[in-house]
Amino acid sequence: MLLAESVGLRAEDVMIVGAHCRDILQSASGQRSGVRTTEDIDFGLALAGWAAYEKLAQILEPTGNTGIRYRVANIPTDLMPFGKVENPVGSVIPPARRDQISVWGFNEVFNASRPLRLPNAGTIRIPTIAGYVALKLAAWLDRSDYGQYKDAADIATALYWYSELHEVDTLLYDTEHGQDILAQEEADYPVAAARVLGQDIAAIIGSTRLSELVARWPGSREDSLLAEMAVSDVPGWPRSPERRRQLVHGMQRGLGINAAS
Repeated sequence: MLLAESVGLRAEDVMIVGAHCRDILQSASGQRSGVRTTEDIDFGLALAGWAAYEKLAQILEPTGNTGIRYRVANIPTDLMPFGKVENPVGSVIPPARRDQISVWGFNEVFNASRPLRLPNAGTIRIPTIAGYVALKLAAWLDRSDYGQYKDAADIATALYWYSELHEVDTLLYDTEHGQDILAQEEADYPVAAARVLGQDIAAIIGSTRLSELVARWPGSREDSLLAEMAVSDVPGWPRSPERRRQLVHGMQRGLGINAAS
């Protein structure tokens, strides 16, 4: 186990991200269909310095050529360092790499994360849905620069989750703030829920990260985003790119990005 191999890493410094994070959040939101668990595991490690990570890199067996992937209990595991080791903020250069990797928003998402108790390894952290989506928005921006759009499907799935969450329903119907959102979105409930998601993302990442996201999102690739949001395992997910555009624009309005309906 990862923590058993580390001297300076605590369970509360570990945040699960990636596909396993998505599947846990999906199950927690009451959605059982479309779980796509992979064998790989991705962890973000909140570090005060490089010593604990360098020790792990010496002990664990590296796999692949990314400089962050190791075998942990014989499972390929990406170890994403972040925190005080970032230089500049949002970027790190792990010991086995020569170039930077992006950990944009990890600190903010970690600070808003929730406890996740593991059977025999203590309690680690898991992002909220909004925190997970914040990281997915950044991943889509980064990867779409290279013609990779796979994160769009996860963004679409999370938009659907928000339209099904009881707490979002309560907010929209039982609070003045939520009723204002519904009125502004002309009683289009899924778009209003998407707007709530945008607001929750903005609250998590804070004004500095938000301004960075707004400056990039969605760039000139909105049509590519909408096309790749064609998920088949989400009940009732719209096939029409124009309907997807309405949902994305609702989220953007929550982020503070001006977008027409």
